[in-house]
Amino acid sequence: MPYRPLALGAALLLAGCVPAPQATAPAGEDLCGPQVVVFVNAADLLSQPPRRAGLPTPAELAAELERENAALERMQIAFDALLYCRWTEVRLIRADAAAEPAARATLPARLAGAESRMRRDLARAGTARGAIDQRAARLEATLEQVSPGSRTALRAARPAVPRAVASAPIVLRLRPEPDAPPTGRVAGGTEAILWPAPAGFALVDAGPQLRGYAPSGAFTLLPAPAPFAGDRLRSLAATNIAPRETFTEALNMAERGLPQGFERGS
Repeated sequence: MPYRPLALGAALLLAGCVPAPQATAPAGEDLCGPQVVVFVNAADLLSQPPRRAGLPTPAELAAELERENAALERMQIAFDALLYCRWTEVRLIRADAAAEPAARATLPARLAGAESRMRRDLARAGTARGAIDQRAARLEATLEQVSPGSRTALRAARPAVPRAVASAPIVLRLRPEPDAPPTGRVAGGTEAILWPAPAGFALVDAGPQLRGYAPSGAFTLLPAPAPFAGDRLRSLAATNIAPRETFTEALNMAERGLPQGFERGS
C-alpha cells in the first residue's frame, strides 16, 4: 500500500470527523466522543498480536503486512481527527468566553476539563504506540524466518521518509492551526521531512529546533524510489516503518503542545 503523506485531509470523514463541536454541551458529555470511539476502535485492531498458526507462507505474510499497513493508516487518520476535534474544542471554549462575559468565570474550569480529556487521549495513544512496537518486532522476527536476511536488509536500506522543499519562507507552528504559537521558521528552498497532519497541514522536520506544523501546500514533494522494487514482501515490510514513525511524531508533537494549548488565564 503506497504511503500518502499529504492526502489525509479528506479522509478525516472516514475517521468519524463529525462537524466541529459546539462550545457547550450537556454536563458530562464529551464533545469529541465520536472521534474517541473511532480512535479506540482503530487502535484496538493493533492491540492484539498478529493472528497466525505456525510459520506463514510468503504470500500469507505479505497479506498480513498489507492488513497491518491499512490498520496503521486507519489509526493515524482517526488520531488526526481526534486531535483536530480537541483543538477545535479549545478554540470554541475561548470564543464562547470572549463573546459572553458571563462565561469568562468558567473558562479556567472548562479548559481544565478539556486538558484532562486530551491527556486521556494521549495516554491511549501511548498505549497504542507500545502495542504497535510489539507487533512490529513480532512481524520483523517472522519476516526474518520467512525471508532470511530481511532484518539486515531493511536496516541497511531504511526507506526514505517523505521529503520536500519549502516553496517560500514559512512559519512552523505548535499545532496544525494558522494561529497556533510559532516554533520556528524555514527559509524558501529548505529541504524537510514531512509527516501527515490534519486540516491541510503537514508536520515538518527541517532539522534540530525546526519542527512544527505548516500548510502542506507550501512544500513541493521530492520523488523517492520505491524500496525493494521487485521484492513485494520486503517492500511491504519497509513501507510499514513510515506510518509507525508518523504516529510517534504526531503523538510527540501533541504532548509538547499541551502546556501552551491549555493556558487557563483569563
